[in-house]
Amino acid sequence: MRALLRAELARVRARSVVWGTAIILVVAGLGLVIAAWDDTRPPSAAQVAEGEAAYADYLEFWLEDHDEQRAVCERNQARDTVADWDCERLDVQPTLEEFLVQGFLPYRPGLVETVDARFGPVGWLLVVGLLVMGVSLVSADFASGAFGTWLTFAPRRGRVLLSRLGASLVAAVVVSLVALASTAAGIVGVLVWNDALKSGDGAAAALFAQTAARALVAGLWATTVAVGLAFALRHAAGVTGLVVWWVAGIETALPTIVPTSSAWTLATNLRAWLDGGTTYAVESCWVDEVGVDVCGPVEHVVTQLQGGLVLLAVALVCVGLGALVFRVRDVS
Repeated sequence: MRALLRAELARVRARSVVWGTAIILVVAGLGLVIAAWDDTRPPSAAQVAEGEAAYADYLEFWLEDHDEQRAVCERNQARDTVADWDCERLDVQPTLEEFLVQGFLPYRPGLVETVDARFGPVGWLLVVGLLVMGVSLVSADFASGAFGTWLTFAPRRGRVLLSRLGASLVAAVVVSLVALASTAAGIVGVLVWNDALKSGDGAAAALFAQTAARALVAGLWATTVAVGLAFALRHAAGVTGLVVWWVAGIETALPTIVPTSSAWTLATNLRAWLDGGTTYAVESCWVDEVGVDVCGPVEHVVTQLQGGLVLLAVALVCVGLGALVFRVRDVS
């Protein structure tokens, strides 16, 4: 088995689809890095000048009007002693930096917010990219007849399937780590370049690690499903047709007809895994406390545990189906 796995690893390493997938995922990650740069780029000189002019007008108004506002606030406080009017705050002259950051210039997120918004989608990129790669690593050998030759030297089909699956997973790990590392480094780099790091960004390292781990597992899941389906259907076109039908019929149409089925779709459970849990809404009607019929969306929670278990079950079914078909069907 070890020799067979080494041979499969050598075959996979030589496949252009592996390197092509890595390049495509790195380029896609670069798009997320560019989005992070756009989110955090510093304001232009024209924006700052416009803000400074607006601050000058505001400060002039504040100097003329704040005594009257303080008097009004004190009268209100005298009439209503229960509420805290906090009239002292009106004596604090706003600074230019506070005015620009709080009310004039665009908001610039820190590293933690940027990781959540821009690094999180990497998981979906890995799922799509590694699904295509996994199918190609198997279906190409069926199309070329290489599997028939391979079975002449390694007739035990179970070992052949497991070794190809293992080699595909190793390739998926390498490709995923390259994409994750390049995207993470790019996001950190653009925030440092834009001087957008904030005091609470120390927690970003843990968020990076958590998000990357979830994305890596999702990518390995996609590879496993792809290999299983490719062994079952043997043709990339067949797998593509099945995926298109599944997305159109099960992921899109079924939740429209039966809204509660959203809890068990792959999209919902994959999102629950990648995001640490998710929700979906179902339109429901009920009688309120005064006896009136009320209708509205009711949110239901899908936990990360459920998402992981559903994905695991789907992977086992796909691999089991692929193993069964590979075992009983002739290979030309």
